[in-house]
Amino acid sequence: MSNKNPIKIAIVSLGCPKNLADMEGVLAYLKGISIVNENEAKIVFLNTCGFLKAARNEVFENIKKLKNKKIIILGCLAGQFKKEDFEKYPQIYAVVSSVNYLKMQKIMEKVAAGKKVYKISKEPTKFESFAGKSLLTPQSYAYVKIAEGCDNRCSYCLIPHLKGKYRSRKIEEILEEVKDLVKLGVKEIILVAQDCGCYGKDLYGTNSLANLLQKMEKITGDFWIRTLYIYPERIDDELLKTIAKSKKICKYLDIPLQHGDAEILKKMARPSNIKNIMEKIRKIRKIIPEITLRTSLIVGFPGETEKAFKNLQKFVREIKFDHVGVFEYSREPNTAAYGMPNQISARTKSIRRGKIMLIQQKISWANNKKVVGKRTRVLVEKHDSQANIYVGRSQRFVPEIDGEIIVKPKKVPHSLLFSGSCKPLNEFYDVEILVSKEYDLYGKFL
Repeated sequence: MSNKNPIKIAIVSLGCPKNLADMEGVLAYLKGISIVNENEAKIVFLNTCGFLKAARNEVFENIKKLKNKKIIILGCLAGQFKKEDFEKYPQIYAVVSSVNYLKMQKIMEKVAAGKKVYKISKEPTKFESFAGKSLLTPQSYAYVKIAEGCDNRCSYCLIPHLKGKYRSRKIEEILEEVKDLVKLGVKEIILVAQDCGCYGKDLYGTNSLANLLQKMEKITGDFWIRTLYIYPERIDDELLKTIAKSKKICKYLDIPLQHGDAEILKKMARPSNIKNIMEKIRKIRKIIPEITLRTSLIVGFPGETEKAFKNLQKFVREIKFDHVGVFEYSREPNTAAYGMPNQISARTKSIRRGKIMLIQQKISWANNKKVVGKRTRVLVEKHDSQANIYVGRSQRFVPEIDGEIIVKPKKVPHSLLFSGSCKPLNEFYDVEILVSKEYDLYGKFL
C-alpha cells in the first residue's frame, strides 16, 4: 500500500488497558495508513470488550453509530461474532480474533478493497508479541502487557471463556519494549495482565513478577514502574521487599478482593478466609508503610444477604483502602454464577453500590488529608494556560482511574504564559500538597 495514498483509519478502543495495548501492537504493525477521526475514516477498527453486558451493549451502540463505515471487529468480543453477523450488520467487513492480529495488514487491505474477512481461531497456547508499539496513550505513560488469559476461574468471570488459559510473555520481550518506551520519553510503565501475580509460572515454573520488576528497575532512565491487578494470594515477601527497596517501582498495589464476606467469596470461588486477607494487608503496610492500596468490589452477587452486605461495609471501613472501584454484579452466560439462586434485583445492587461508594468517599478524603503539608514527586502531564494550572499525578494515582494533583505555579506576568516560559510537560517536579479533596489533591511547585 503506497504511503502517497494511505488508507484512512479511525480507532475506537473499548474496555481495559490490556485491550488498548493490543491495539497499539496492531497499529505498529500496519503500513500505509493515516489515523484520522471517525468522520474522515474509510475503515474503523472497533476494539471490543465482552467482559460485561454493559460493555457488550457499548460495542453494538458503536456498530450502529458507524453504519456508514467499514468496521473491523477485534478484541475480546470478536470470537462471539458469527459469519451471519455480516448480513445483520452490513457495516462489519472483518471479524478478527487475537491469534490473527499479525495478519491484519492483508485483512485491512482486503477490507479497503470491499472484501469481507472472517478470521476467528482458538486462542494460542503461547503469548504472541508484536514487533513494536504505536502509543495511543499520552506520552507520559504506557501500558505493557505481560500476560494473556486467566486460570483463576472465578464464578462470575468470562475472561477464561473469552481469552483462554494464562500465558506469560517472555521477560526478554518485555524488557525490550520497556527500554524502547523509556527511550521515547515515557515516564511511567504500567504492567497489565488479568492477574500480574501469576506472571511467569507457565514459562519459568514459579511466579516471577518480582524477578521481572528487579530486571526492569535496572533499565537506565528516570521513570516509574507500576503493576496493576495482583490477587492477594500472589503477594509474597519477595515481591513486597522488591517494591519497598526500589526507587522506581511505585509504592502502589491494586489488589482485586471482590468482597468482604466469607460466604460470598466462597461462591465467587475466591480466597474466602477474611482473617488471612486482613493479615496480608497488615503485612503489606508493615513492609511498605507508604503504600497506596486500591481494590475492586462487587455488590449484589447472588445470595448477598443483608448480613453479607454489612460484612462488606465493615470490611471496607476496617481496611481503609485509598481507592476502591465498586461494580454491580452482572449476570453473565457461560459463568458458574449465572445459574446460582437468589439473584439480586437491579435496584438493590444500585443502592448497595451507592452505600459503599459513600463509605469509601469519606475514607479516601481522610487518607488524602494525611499527605497535606508533605513534599511529593509529581509527574506533570497537562497545562491549562487560561487557568494557569498544571495537572499531574503522584505514585498514589493511576491515570484515568484515580485522582489527580492540581498544581498552581508561582505568579508570572500574563504575557509570559504564552512565550514558552511554562514548565515542560511529561517531567517530574517536587510539589508541596496544600489541600485535599475526596479524590484530588492541590499543591504548589517547590
